[in-house]
Amino acid sequence: MLVSFAHQGWNVIGVDINENIVEKINQGVSPIEEPLVQEYLTENTDRISATVDVDYAVKSSFASFIVVPTPSMSDGKFSTQYVQKALEDIATALRSKEDYHLIVITSTVLPGDTARLARIVEETSEKKLNVDFGLCYNPDFIALGKVVHDFLYPDMVLIGQSDRRAGDILEGIHRILADSAPPIYKMSWENAELAKISLNSYCTMKITFANVIGEICETMPGGDAEAVLRAIGSDARIGHKYFKPGLAWSGPCFPRDNSAFSRVARDYGVVNTLSETNDAINHYHRSVRILNYIKKFIRRNGASKIAVLGLSYKEDTPVIEESVSIRVVKGLIGQGVEVTVYDPLAMDNAKKELPERVIYADSMQSCIRGQTICFVATPHPVFKTLSPTDIIHSMGVDPVILDAWNIFPASIEGVSVKKIGKNYAKS
Repeated sequence: MLVSFAHQGWNVIGVDINENIVEKINQGVSPIEEPLVQEYLTENTDRISATVDVDYAVKSSFASFIVVPTPSMSDGKFSTQYVQKALEDIATALRSKEDYHLIVITSTVLPGDTARLARIVEETSEKKLNVDFGLCYNPDFIALGKVVHDFLYPDMVLIGQSDRRAGDILEGIHRILADSAPPIYKMSWENAELAKISLNSYCTMKITFANVIGEICETMPGGDAEAVLRAIGSDARIGHKYFKPGLAWSGPCFPRDNSAFSRVARDYGVVNTLSETNDAINHYHRSVRILNYIKKFIRRNGASKIAVLGLSYKEDTPVIEESVSIRVVKGLIGQGVEVTVYDPLAMDNAKKELPERVIYADSMQSCIRGQTICFVATPHPVFKTLSPTDIIHSMGVDPVILDAWNIFPASIEGVSVKKIGKNYAKS
C-alpha cells in the first residue's frame, strides 16, 4: 500500500513498531518479497518515509490507514487486538490535533467490530466521530504476488463509512489511487464488513466446485474438467475466474474468511451448512485427494522418489501458510518417498516447516535431475520456462510431469504430461 500511494504521487509516512522495517524503508530497501515493491520504493524514495512515531505521523497527515493482522481465533472470529492498539495510538495523537482526520481500517474485521472500535477512538481521543474525525472500513481485495497490481487495478472498492463526508474523502483518494476506474460501493460499516468475508467465502466455493468436477472427470471415461469448466464458465452467471481444475484453496485469507463467514451466520442464527461443507470438502482435497492422486502415478511407475516444484501456497510469494504442497511433501515423506523440492522464493520458510529428510535443490533443473516423476505444485513463472529439452535431458527414463496448473503443453514428445481433472485411462 505504501509504495502504491507513492507511485500515484502521494507523500506517504509509514509507521511500524519494528525499527528494522522502518530503517529498511528509509534506506530504500523493501522488507518483503513482493513483485514491484522494491521497484516502486526505489523510484519514490523522495515521497516515502517511515517512523515509529505515531504522533508525528498523524499530525503530519490527513488520513491514517491501518494495515495490521487480525489473527483468527479458535471460534472462527478475528482478534482485533492489533487494530485496537493502532487506533488507541492514533486517538492519543488526535487529542492535540485540531484538524479533521480520516481513519481507515483495511484489516479484515467482522460485522459490529468497527462500531465497537469507533467508541474506543472517541473515548481515547476525547474527540467526536463525524465532527473531529471520520472512520471508514475499507478492506482490500489483494492477492499475495499481485499486491501492487491489485491496489492499482481493483475490480471494485468497498467503503463502510461513518458518514458521507468520510466516505467521500476516501472515495476521492481511491479515484486517484486506482488506475482501473473501479466502481466504488459506499455503505454502512456492518454491510461492508459482511461483504468482505462473504466475497472470499463465495470464491472458495467456486474453487471447491471446480475441484469436485475435476475429480469426477478423472474417474469418468474421457473426462476433461478443463473442457467442462470452460463451457460452464462462459455463462455470464458463472464466469471463469477461480473456476479451473487445480489444487485446493489455501493461504492466509481464504481458509480463515470462510470459517469467519460460517461463524457470523451461526451468531445470527442462520443455517449455513454450505460454507461448512465447503471447508470439509476442501480439507479432503488438500489432504487426501491430491496425495492419492500423486501416489497413483508413483505406484504405476514403480518410483521411490519424486521432485516437487513449488512450496508456497501460490506463485510469486514466499508464504507457505496452509500450502497444499507442504502437506503433500509431508505426506509423501511420511510414507517413505524420497522428495526433492525447489521453490524460487519459499525455500527458507519451507525449511522451518518440513521434515529433515527433504532434499532441497538449488534450481529447478537440479530438482528434476534423475527423477521419473515431477509434481508442479504452483504456476510460478520460472517453472513455465522449463523447456522440453530441460525435462528430457534432466529427468530419468519415461518422465512424468504432474501439472497441477495446466502450465505445460498437453503433449511433449518423450514426456508424459498429466493434468489434474483429466482421465487418461485407455479405452
